[in-house]
Amino acid sequence: MKQTAQKGFTLIELMIVVAIIGILAAVALPAYNDYTADAANNACHAEATAYTKAAAVDLYQGNTPDDYSNSRCGAYSAKPTTTTSTFTVTAESPGSTTYTCSIETSTCS
Repeated sequence: MKQTAQKGFTLIELMIVVAIIGILAAVALPAYNDYTADAANNACHAEATAYTKAAAVDLYQGNTPDDYSNSRCGAYSAKPTTTTSTFTVTAESPGSTTYTCSIETSTCS
């Protein structure tokens, strides 16, 4: 009678694979958290810059700018009322950067 060899992975082989996956996850997770924070900061910056430009157009035309809709940034510090106004916004979590926006230059930094 002929015996056939059993096929499959040994426990040691499976443990090695699990250890490698754990090491990869330990390296990848902090990088992923950094990417999400950067994305939140960039989204807030883009949104605040767009609002600054729209508010500048309104103010230069003699109109009152619309309220700031803060979906990616927290509430702004003060509604711009003149063409020399500045205001600040802070990115929502996981972001944390605070941007100062100038109506005069239509930029945020």
